Amino acid sequence: MSSLPLADSVPAGEDKDKIAAQARQKFLGALANNTKWNELISHMRSLDGWRPSYRSKWVNGFVSGWDIEWFYHLPLPFVGVEWLDIGLHEHVYRGRLLHPAIVDHSPEILTKLKEIGFEFEARGDVVRIWGYHPKSYEDFLFDSES
Repeated sequence: MSSLPLADSVPAGEDKDKIAAQARQKFLGALANNTKWNELISHMRSLDGWRPSYRSKWVNGFVSGWDIEWFYHLPLPFVGVEWLDIGLHEHVYRGRLLHPAIVDHSPEILTKLKEIGFEFEARGDVVRIWGYHPKSYEDFLFDSES
C-alpha cells in the first residue's frame, strides 16, 4: 500500500466535513468523486519523464498557482476542488538559443479523462475538469493566444 496522499487525504488543520458542507451549500451537485480523482492522480504519478502542470480552484474561491508536483502538493482533500486545470503541452528545451519544442500530450490526457468519466473541456493548451455543477468557466482561456 502506498503512503502517498490520495484524493480523500486530509492535511492537518483541514476539516473535510466543513469543506463538503460548503460545497453542498454552493453547488447543485458533484461531477467528480474520490474514485475518479484517485485514478487521475495515479495516472499522473505513473507518467515517465513528464508530468503536466495543474492548478485548482477550491469551493471557498481560492485559485492556486500552477504546479507540477503530483505527489504531495495536491489540493487535498479533493472534495474541496471546484475545478482542476491541467496543461496539455510539454516544452522541451534544446539550448538557450533555440525555441523549445512543444510536445502535445492532448491525445493521451483527454483519452484518460474520458476513460475515467470526468466532465471536462479542453481550450488551447489547457483542459478543465469540473468537480461540481454548475460548471465554472472563470479564467478559462478560449485559446492559447488569449
